[in-house]
Amino acid sequence: MTCPATERKVLATAVAIAIAGYLVLWLCVEPAVFRHSKSDFGTFYRAGRMVLAGDGQRVYDLQAESQYDDTLGTRPVDAEGNPVSLPFVFAPFALAIYTPLALLPYQYAEDVWYAVNTGMLLVLPLLFRRRLGIGAKTCAVAMIAPLLFLPAILALMQGQPSVLILLLFALGYTDLANGTDARAGCWFALASFKPQFVLPVVLALLLWRRRRAVYSFVLACCGLSLLSSFMVGWRATWSYPYALMHYAGMGGRLGAEHPASMPNLRGFLHVLLHDQTSPSTLQRITLAISLLLLAATGLLLRRCQLSPVSFSLLLLVTLLTSFHAYLHDDCLLLLPVFLMGMTAVQSRRKALTFSTAAAAAAIFAIPLLPTSLSTTALQTFLAIALFAGLLSIQMLDASSLRQVERGPDRRAAEMIRI
Repeated sequence: MTCPATERKVLATAVAIAIAGYLVLWLCVEPAVFRHSKSDFGTFYRAGRMVLAGDGQRVYDLQAESQYDDTLGTRPVDAEGNPVSLPFVFAPFALAIYTPLALLPYQYAEDVWYAVNTGMLLVLPLLFRRRLGIGAKTCAVAMIAPLLFLPAILALMQGQPSVLILLLFALGYTDLANGTDARAGCWFALASFKPQFVLPVVLALLLWRRRRAVYSFVLACCGLSLLSSFMVGWRATWSYPYALMHYAGMGGRLGAEHPASMPNLRGFLHVLLHDQTSPSTLQRITLAISLLLLAATGLLLRRCQLSPVSFSLLLLVTLLTSFHAYLHDDCLLLLPVFLMGMTAVQSRRKALTFSTAAAAAAIFAIPLLPTSLSTTALQTFLAIALFAGLLSIQMLDASSLRQVERGPDRRAAEMIRI
């Protein structure tokens, strides 16, 4: 058994390596990548400045956003080098994060946000160590792993809130696993500034009959709506769904979505069919297949209660069927990889260990291949689909095993009744 002093040394070494790696990324890599442009963080900083200027009611107004970009110099460039104004498409309560940051000059705000995100990545393994009792070596590996995971690196350098989503989902899972459902619902509500990732989780909570988590989620969302209205007004708060629909319908305009770069079902079908069908037909096909996948996953989840496998499958299917998800959003994959890594370590089944390790390795390795962004997205989609397929097989196998084990008990009960 490892002594506490040795464990502390292992964790301290991992923290030192991780901090050094994050410093290299920020001081050497990020300036080279964004030498001639701003990162996505400029979009969020601009929205915060609009609130500070008393102009929060226009936070979803594309013309107003463009004017503020010109004034602040926060306009990024697209893949072809064209300057664009990226729309702010998060729920208004997310501005509670970015408005305080907007009090700082842009560069300082960006530095602070990067430091906060790296801190969250360091805290995440410690959270699992405290709440789920993982070992020091596993915790140390989890601290260093994000440095080798391209989606996490992109989320950090772009200033995206994907790491925050990852932490909120991790907190929600650990509270569900520990039976504190009310608090879990609040974590998922806080993550709903990207609702496409949260809605499948709420449906799963209903299937698992975790009513307390659902009630707290609804109440927390009501509170967040009040916060949104306080920051940007009721009109802007209620216009958020329309802003999302408008963004999805911008087509090929500058600052619009780029489905070919999405590592999800939508991106996969876009690559296959965009030359053969109209955009509206393609959207209907994507929606139909997504609903079928979600329904099939729901049937599986009804047979199996919350576990590392079931929650990991839920997250993978959520990423696959999400209508809007880019490579930095796949930072969320760290959670199923981590959960399944713990399961594999504790399992005596070699097939489970091997398949989990292979799927995790593919998810880590594929984004690092020197290919185009659209090719990387397609390969990542296939790796996620493979991972989800393996987890589905495990859940079916576990469900069948439980039914076989219950068979003798059921037959005995029937004999007693006779």
